[in-house]
Amino acid sequence: MSEMDSQTHSQASEPETPLEIDRSFTYRVTIASLIVGVILAGIAALILFSLARPLTADEQGNVNWSLSGLLFPAAAVFVGTILFWSVFGLPLRVARRRGVILDPEIYPWTGAVLLGVFFIGAFVLAIAFGII
Repeated sequence: MSEMDSQTHSQASEPETPLEIDRSFTYRVTIASLIVGVILAGIAALILFSLARPLTADEQGNVNWSLSGLLFPAAAVFVGTILFWSVFGLPLRVARRRGVILDPEIYPWTGAVLLGVFFIGAFVLAIAFGII
């Protein structure tokens, strides 16, 4: 057996260090990831909504289609994708890099509940300020 094969074989036979479940890290990384997602989604929404123009109709009632008229639904999909990634993807990636397992009892629903609270709060604020 060559020297390189013996090194590879000895490295493969060493047991990996077991990963730990860390509840406080789960809370911290979920909240931090949601904050990052809200900031990124807010920037993307501001950019896309500033480019969006409402669809217009001519005298016969035909709609004049334009790319800017489709940016509103595209922005909604884009923002939703960013928030989904920030709640369900980013915490897993951070935990994997740190060598920690997110607590399976609290991880998925913590982010979803926080995201729901954020949306309800934004909706209430929009009503209070007369936006909707």
